[in-house]
Amino acid sequence: MKENTKDEAHAGSFGLRLLFTSPGIERGELAQLVTEAVRSVGEGIVGQGRTLIGHVKAFTSVPGGSLRINMVDLDLGPEKEDRLPEGAIVEGEMRFMAAAVGLTDEELERIVKGSLEPLGLRLEMGILGLQHEH
Repeated sequence: MKENTKDEAHAGSFGLRLLFTSPGIERGELAQLVTEAVRSVGEGIVGQGRTLIGHVKAFTSVPGGSLRINMVDLDLGPEKEDRLPEGAIVEGEMRFMAAAVGLTDEELERIVKGSLEPLGLRLEMGILGLQHEH
């Protein structure tokens, strides 16, 4: 009988996919907002005190380019691969994924959603899907 290694490790995971629109946001501001959201998720995970970051990832796809951010350690911070186009960005898709040891899927969902609130001040966002990896 195969055991569920995620449950054995007391690990949680959560991901969401959303579409966004904007009257026009510059690439630098968008990259900064997404990077800060990834760092905020990491801070939320570490702030729980009994947890270890597995990974926090964000992938943003816009017409003509993309932005990929990955973080596995808060001290090292987010790694960024910025291929966003120049000029105003008016629409795109984002995927956020997080995994951590010592948190439930639901706790991670709360942390990720809370970390996206600052994005909602600059972008109109609609969540397309939520995922707990089993």
